[in-house]
Amino acid sequence: MSLEGFDESLAGKWLLVKNEGFDEYLAAMGVGYIKRKLALSFNTTMEMIKINDNQVRIITKSAKNMDTTITIDNEVDEVDPFDNKIRVKVTWDSTLKKMRTESFPAEGSNAKHSVVERYILPDGQLLMEVTLPNDNLVCKRYFQRQDS
Repeated sequence: MSLEGFDESLAGKWLLVKNEGFDEYLAAMGVGYIKRKLALSFNTTMEMIKINDNQVRIITKSAKNMDTTITIDNEVDEVDPFDNKIRVKVTWDSTLKKMRTESFPAEGSNAKHSVVERYILPDGQLLMEVTLPNDNLVCKRYFQRQDS
């Protein structure tokens, strides 16, 4: 699958400007009160770089820095930000310009089934919507594009 439209939409550097339901999400993931409050205080940045026609590098700097290269439409074993083993598949919808990451816990893992969708809102902000379907929980994280 092609990453057509990625460079004009999600690629670039982004700064977190607002959270909705992030504390509840962290609590559902088993993060304690003090660590949750600390995580909420960090200035989070995210950079997404198209490597080739089916790979994207996502660099997140926050309470826990992450640097991940993903291959579109390829299911892989990963470790989530909470150090749980997960099985992940990332898709790109070039029509909607939406990246969707679905993860499932690996056998014996404490991870939770989650869906992360990233897309641009009409006002130009990037919305990262994290859903825990089994917990009926949605967390929204809003990012503003940063000048290079």
